[in-house]
Amino acid sequence: MERKEKFKAIIEHPEYMMKAERQSLKQRVEDKKLDTKEMTSVVTSTAKDKGRSIVSDLLNTKWFDLVCDIADTGDRLKENLNDAKKVQLLGEYLQKTDNHEKGLNSLIDLITDPYGLALYSKIINMLSDSPADGDVLDVLSSYLRNLTEDSDLSKSFSRNKSILTLIDKCSPQALILLKMADEWPEVTGIGTFMSSSGHIQGDCSRQIAQSFVISRRFSSIPIDDMQMAVVDLEKNGLANLVVLSGQMMREHLTDLGRIVRNAIL
Repeated sequence: MERKEKFKAIIEHPEYMMKAERQSLKQRVEDKKLDTKEMTSVVTSTAKDKGRSIVSDLLNTKWFDLVCDIADTGDRLKENLNDAKKVQLLGEYLQKTDNHEKGLNSLIDLITDPYGLALYSKIINMLSDSPADGDVLDVLSSYLRNLTEDSDLSKSFSRNKSILTLIDKCSPQALILLKMADEWPEVTGIGTFMSSSGHIQGDCSRQIAQSFVISRRFSSIPIDDMQMAVVDLEKNGLANLVVLSGQMMREHLTDLGRIVRNAIL
């Protein structure tokens, strides 16, 4: 299969490729079942020679070639998926540009600039550590689009690198929540609390999460996932709970949170 066709197949139906590899390897395991006598021999040998590990003994059996093939398959699948994710990211980026020709030229300028290439590489590395789902692609492609519109990457390099580091620390759910900051509801059910300069002290993440999931806009998100997203944002200094008046409270973006949010809108 040609490289372009392979990427297209992976992007459109990644489960088929994974399923085919899984079935092939499992069938080989079935075909090469380790019989009881061989396993007994391996265990006995290991017990007699404590200087050798059971791993070494097993690799001297008929399983060695299959173990190597599984390792190679994992590397190959990861490489194929990473390449396909890059294509998806650039495709998503292109869809967010008003002029595709201009968008492609801006991307070329980015990756042929030493500062731009370093930032692009950071984005690609972040993408390789996550499934290429819609949320991750949406966040990173938005950032990539904004990056290509930067007129002087040498001056903004440190700032962009710091923003990317913060994005990398956050879960996809937290980043999506960050993008939706304009729709965050009021927080209720805190009860007795202590505050400093209007900021609530202590861990109120569960109550915040409960207020969010009651809202129709966020009702599809499990409360545990919402709580983890809230903790993620607060831990990274992107949001905190503030008192509006009396018992009225709301999760608010910090200055840093606004900077990161603007970078992924």
